[in-house]
Amino acid sequence: MASPAAQKRVNVAVSRLIPPVLLGAVVYASYAVTKPLCIDYLLHPLPSYNRVPRVGAGAAILTIYYVLLIPMVVTYLHLYYHVLWRPGYLPVGDQKLRDEQNDDDEKRPEKSRRRRHRKKARKADPEKTVQSDTDVERGAGGVVSQSDLQLESFYTQDVFVCQQDGRPLWCSTCDQYKTDRAHHCRELGRCVRKMDHFCPWVGGVVSETSFKFFIQFVVYTCIYCTFALIVSAYFTAEIRRNTGAANPYWCVCIGLSALFAFFTAGMTLSSLQMGIFNITTIENLNRRTAVWTLAIRVPEYMLDRLWDTESPWAPTFPMVSYPPEAHTSNQPQATNPPAGERHVFAILHTQPGENPFDLGTPFKNLQQVMGHSIAEWLLPIKQSPCADHSSMESHYPFGPVVTRLKQEAGLMPPGDGAVPPTPHSGRSQPEGNTQT
Repeated sequence: MASPAAQKRVNVAVSRLIPPVLLGAVVYASYAVTKPLCIDYLLHPLPSYNRVPRVGAGAAILTIYYVLLIPMVVTYLHLYYHVLWRPGYLPVGDQKLRDEQNDDDEKRPEKSRRRRHRKKARKADPEKTVQSDTDVERGAGGVVSQSDLQLESFYTQDVFVCQQDGRPLWCSTCDQYKTDRAHHCRELGRCVRKMDHFCPWVGGVVSETSFKFFIQFVVYTCIYCTFALIVSAYFTAEIRRNTGAANPYWCVCIGLSALFAFFTAGMTLSSLQMGIFNITTIENLNRRTAVWTLAIRVPEYMLDRLWDTESPWAPTFPMVSYPPEAHTSNQPQATNPPAGERHVFAILHTQPGENPFDLGTPFKNLQQVMGHSIAEWLLPIKQSPCADHSSMESHYPFGPVVTRLKQEAGLMPPGDGAVPPTPHSGRSQPEGNTQT
């Protein structure tokens, strides 16, 4: 049995080989429909067929075939480009970069390694820190030593997915905090934003940057293959009735188009279901039992109650304050930081099976993937709106589930607007967002 590392290399190698194979299948099908079927059988029948030309049928089939072929090829090329060059990777941490550099050094000649070691001996790395090997994505404990700058993109948001202690999810392999809905791809060894699945048919991982184009591709491919299957099957049956023989090109075309028509039809239904529920294939594995832990910002007009001993309001939820303050054993951490610098979050939990990213209606959920206009739904002209992380409220839009959690925890602003929330410092400058 192959080792996991070998299996990963095989999966990546296969994902690089399949796209050229698919291109060859499309070229073969195009030849089978164009030359043996339309030209040699319908437009200018060969003498062996002993039939009169059917120019109208041949021209109509050719026109429809290439009208369906063009959008399929264009969407696939667009999808393939994003999978290879814009996969939606999260940056790796400093420790991971140093480990990769060390692995590269081990592959260099011994003389080069000795020279580099002498250079390191003269100047130690002042930024080196000891990181915990605990993978907190799996819910384990442990304290991870990280700079406040890594956390800034989280605690300047209003809501983010967190662990039980309020820290963002952590990937021990990439040595980095993970943004909402990010998942570590084992084949590629990187964390990917809103990863849906690793697909060898398109050359890599399908994520927020490519899921829209993946849906468009499987839809257009299903329509294209269905048309090729119907045409090839119809004229194969006709020629068998007349001559008792069959054209081998058409038979191969029937097999290929039937295989990919059924396959892409299933992928179309599955992908649209993911879009309707606003979940990924990975999230769908346990969507009926999953419980999301969210850090929801406490409005600033409520912060004074937290440290007012005479206030009748008492929170019923755990809280965490950002940014973390450096302190020693003889210097206790402040419990009432200065106004304007407090980023206090309530740690709340959804009910099992609730999806906080469900925007309330299937149409709104699909808009997050496909776009807000008919042209965006039909053409690969823009990436998904969910790939835009310019919002300072959250990495992805949240729906009614989060609104209900805020109401139940008493975190919603008063309805009469008597005490409007004050914009906090983290959102005063949009350019301060460190998302990539």
